[in-house]
Amino acid sequence: CPVKGVGYKASSSVDEQPRGFLSGWFQSSNSNDGAVQSSLSECPVKGGGAMPASIEEAAKHSQLPAPGQQIPLSQHRVISTIPRGDVSDQPVSADAAAQTNEARPAVPVHQPTNSSQWMYPSEQQFYNAMRKKGYNPPIEAIPSVLKIHNAVNERSWLQVRKWEKELHNNKEPKLVKFVGRPKDLSPKAFFNSRVLMTQEPFDRHDWYVEDTNGGEPRRYVIDFYEGEEKKAVELQKQAQQMMKPPSMYIDVRPALDTPGAAVDRMLMAAREALPGLTAAFDSFKKSE
Repeated sequence: CPVKGVGYKASSSVDEQPRGFLSGWFQSSNSNDGAVQSSLSECPVKGGGAMPASIEEAAKHSQLPAPGQQIPLSQHRVISTIPRGDVSDQPVSADAAAQTNEARPAVPVHQPTNSSQWMYPSEQQFYNAMRKKGYNPPIEAIPSVLKIHNAVNERSWLQVRKWEKELHNNKEPKLVKFVGRPKDLSPKAFFNSRVLMTQEPFDRHDWYVEDTNGGEPRRYVIDFYEGEEKKAVELQKQAQQMMKPPSMYIDVRPALDTPGAAVDRMLMAAREALPGLTAAFDSFKKSE
């Protein structure tokens, strides 16, 4: 579950990988576009177990109040800005959709078949999903946490859109499916944490984007990192007092499934290293 910060920094390449501080916040635990200061940032839970991935898992849970729940939560579900890619017309379970090896799975049963965009879970569904995972979050924090969670997904999508627009001229990409893989280190995260001795990401998602040319969907790896260690104590106090989790970093890049993905990474690195030349080249292309 990608959530964690008073503000977060979305980046096509992570330039800081600070240590964590939110493992105790909920008792149970288990492209660089600059820092964005906001109360809508990340998943305020981390540790020994996986949090529900917002769309493909949490939304499958019941809208009924949890046993012993004293405070009512909203059952309203927010429609994301993320367009849904090509899927079959036959609904399947969320687990089957996430686990299938097919690039274009059927519509998960928790998603409306007549919607062109992905829909987030309600506050009640998100809370039920966390309880089922063994967490005991303060129920009064759930509305803010869910907004943060959804905002991180939206921010991640902006980064995916940047890759698609700049490198594939795909101005209106569509997301075929989400897969939460919190226990699987990506090769980059493995190298950074084992060789460079930086921290591990607290969560990972794989997102599949529809290929406008009719080929197999492009897979993007998204690693979510916690905020700066030097601010950990101060921000943790703020989080506990204000119910706002601290900062995070998002690392979005295409998975190295094809040689073309490796080329995409090099091209994006060059574009970010030489923004003036990139802008001139883009302007030249538009004038042709």
